[in-house]
Amino acid sequence: MKIQFLILIMSIIFSCSEQKKEKEEVKKQPESIETSNERIDTLTISESQNLNYKNVIERFFPEENETVKFDTIVSALNLKISIQSTTLDSYVTNEFEIEGVKHIDKYRDSEKHLIIKKSNEVVIDTVFKKNDFIELTGEDFLKIADFHGYWFNKIENDTIKLFGVLSKPETDWSVAFYHFLDLKSMTFELQEHIDEEI
Repeated sequence: MKIQFLILIMSIIFSCSEQKKEKEEVKKQPESIETSNERIDTLTISESQNLNYKNVIERFFPEENETVKFDTIVSALNLKISIQSTTLDSYVTNEFEIEGVKHIDKYRDSEKHLIIKKSNEVVIDTVFKKNDFIELTGEDFLKIADFHGYWFNKIENDTIKLFGVLSKPETDWSVAFYHFLDLKSMTFELQEHIDEEI
């Protein structure tokens, strides 16, 4: 009899616990909600994406506007070749994300001021910007490139050979060119530099 009584109590306890579970499950069912016919546009974002960056690092290259001047003297021809590179307020932007931190690198555009003097008399005084070489690069490349450099190369047969590079920052994508100045006619000729070793 004790065993039957014990089984009866266990059955009652077991059935009570089942009722509690059913009641809990009923409580967890969602209530119906009426919605209006209003259209709502939504945007689904995965966990790896983040529209609001907590940290943004913005850098300028160079940090401040600057002017750098290079002078070359060719004493045999009594020539002084000066190239002055001046950064501008415009820039090319490179953006990327590392571990939830957005990096914005801004590479300042520049202009190159070329002054050539012969016997202390100015024979050339001109300024070049990257847009002056659009025929060589095309408009799309100029939007992502900066005027990286412009240098004196050599003089041959009354022709000054200058060398320039337009490049997309932080990449190997660049357009190199020769800029020839005929000292007799004082005219420039542009020629793309093609690296034979590639």
